[in-house]
Amino acid sequence: MAVIDLPVKGMTCQACEVRVTKALRTVPGVLKVKVSVRRGVARVQTDAHIPRSRLNAAIHKAGYEPGHDDNAWVTTDSVVWRDIALAVGTLAVLGLALQASGLTSLTDRVGALASSGSLPVIVLLGLAAGLSTCMALVGGLVLALSARHAEQRPAATPLQRLRPQLAFNAGRVVGFGVLGTLVGALGSAFTLTGRALAVLMVVVSVVMGAVGLKLTSLSPRLSRGGTFALPPALSGALGLDRVQGPYTDRRAALLGAGTFLLPCGFTQAVQVYAMSTGSPLRAGVIMSLFAIGTLPGLLGIGGLTAAVRGAFATRFFRFAGVTVLAFAAINVTGALGVLAPALVAPAAAAATTTTGLSDNVTLDGDLQILSTTQVANGYEPAAATVYAGREVRWEIDSVAVSCAASLYAPDLGIEPTVLERGLNVLSFTPTETGTLRYSCGMGMYWGSITVIEEPAQPTG
Repeated sequence: MAVIDLPVKGMTCQACEVRVTKALRTVPGVLKVKVSVRRGVARVQTDAHIPRSRLNAAIHKAGYEPGHDDNAWVTTDSVVWRDIALAVGTLAVLGLALQASGLTSLTDRVGALASSGSLPVIVLLGLAAGLSTCMALVGGLVLALSARHAEQRPAATPLQRLRPQLAFNAGRVVGFGVLGTLVGALGSAFTLTGRALAVLMVVVSVVMGAVGLKLTSLSPRLSRGGTFALPPALSGALGLDRVQGPYTDRRAALLGAGTFLLPCGFTQAVQVYAMSTGSPLRAGVIMSLFAIGTLPGLLGIGGLTAAVRGAFATRFFRFAGVTVLAFAAINVTGALGVLAPALVAPAAAAATTTTGLSDNVTLDGDLQILSTTQVANGYEPAAATVYAGREVRWEIDSVAVSCAASLYAPDLGIEPTVLERGLNVLSFTPTETGTLRYSCGMGMYWGSITVIEEPAQPTG
């Protein structure tokens, strides 16, 4: 019996181990094969002399190359860097083109329609969510999952490549219905704190970042399977760390259902509406319809990975990796806006009057009335100036359902609260000068209230 260690290039996951193992076992004389993606080696036990060239041919037939992988932290491959540069440039141009065309405001206008709470409008709201802010969070996960699945299965048919998206979205629709029913039964006891939601965003973003790095091939060492993963205690509850492991439909479906807990403002708004119905059955139907509305956007971004083939696939997966990393960066920035707002959300300057108060603050006796409009893409005006020591009546007119409708103001003791359509009134009395910051639940849109000392009144 002989033992031969064969170096194998290009393995990145457990699926690679399975493919190489199956290929080597077809070679006559091979008794046992053990493949390690971490070491990049296939250990073969034989009962006869087998030319190494025959074993190498089996490796090549499986889609890999004999030889040692680059183990550097950062690649020196100019082709990889060229593809990454093209992907970054393309994303920048696409972003500018979307803004210039006005398409980014289209979903905001759809979201603004969701005031009646009728079931068809809930589906429209899901459509808006699937094409706007929720895309950065949920869409990033879908792209990471589907691109990684397709990369690991180059010989799969388009229908087989669609399996992760179909399983993810089926789990999302069913899971939203089940969890929506639970929300309808439990009511407000189900809600999470702003910091808990922000930590969850960070967990999801780390998963997305890990998968994005693997897809880009920027770091050969991190691209080797399992070298960059989340601590199980952080992501085991939702199975988010399983995105990088062997694919199963069950895990994809559970991941889709788990997105019910992610802090998308659209999702939170519909959850509150479902909660307010007082009917578990109706709440479940509402959440399922919302998830159905998100299908076009999520299936669209994931379905792209099922269509690419051949040499173009490698470049596409690098582009997908850059996109996933961009989504992860957006989400981390938002989470930091919740966890440490002073780092990413500097206080805006408010236009003030001769009294020192901002234009959107009026005095009614000893009462200060602060007027803010919550629109689809934030708060107008996003800054205000008030006096310390006087009660503030904060009147917020919510005119659109979007991420901004989920208001989080820890400086005022306000956990994520979904604003109702129309006028919302909050009261507080600032006791010290300084800056009070607030944001949407995802940390995407920010605002600030500056507190100043009231000037002394002239005597005589």
